[in-house]
Amino acid sequence: MSKKERESYKALFLDLDGTLLDLDIEKFIPAYLEALSERFDDMISKESFIGHLFASTAKMVQNSDPGKINKAVFYEDFCQRIGYTYDCIKPIIDDFYEKDFPKLKCWGKEHPHAEKLLNTSRDKNLTLVLATNPIFPATAVLQRLSWGGISDECFSLITTMENMHFCKPKPEYYREIIEKLHLEPEDCLMAGNDTLEDTSASLIGIDTYLVEDFILHRGENSLPAKYSGNLRDLANFIDNLE
Repeated sequence: MSKKERESYKALFLDLDGTLLDLDIEKFIPAYLEALSERFDDMISKESFIGHLFASTAKMVQNSDPGKINKAVFYEDFCQRIGYTYDCIKPIIDDFYEKDFPKLKCWGKEHPHAEKLLNTSRDKNLTLVLATNPIFPATAVLQRLSWGGISDECFSLITTMENMHFCKPKPEYYREIIEKLHLEPEDCLMAGNDTLEDTSASLIGIDTYLVEDFILHRGENSLPAKYSGNLRDLANFIDNLE
């Protein structure tokens, strides 16, 4: 890596699950779906609820309308599917995230090198972005951060379904971040464990770092990362920036 490259970064975008947070995603997702579907068991069958949830999430991920935030795209589709208004289900959703979601903490734990990475990044005066896929509400993201012992105050931006109009792996997701923070693609480094969702930042010229601790392989859909290593390697990489 040349000296010029070492001096280029002004911002570090970081994925959450499987990157900063040691999360057993294969156990977390089924537990999450089970707990959430139970809240609606007197309104709709579990199988139908989960099917509609996945379909509406896919609709949100595929959305290309810059005029609609992710939350609006999801709930417009989801409420139509299940036959209940947003005003009807909002108290149920809110209560779930307040009382049930915290119980899922058992599937997540602190990553031993996350704190060093964040401290090193701040020492280098990097703008930090929590670039987690914005398919969850802010409360779910902030809770997962807390499971990892990470303060939300570390970040200049945390992407959630309430403040973003696109999802990974759409390049527009990353373009929206850099526009919000008045950055240029070459100013930024995106680090995450997904070989498509996180490396897709390269499609708009952002350098990418594949974090290998808990890789999510996307097979033939994968995109190459410019750099790779575990989270400790990433912390050292940042520490060695000029």
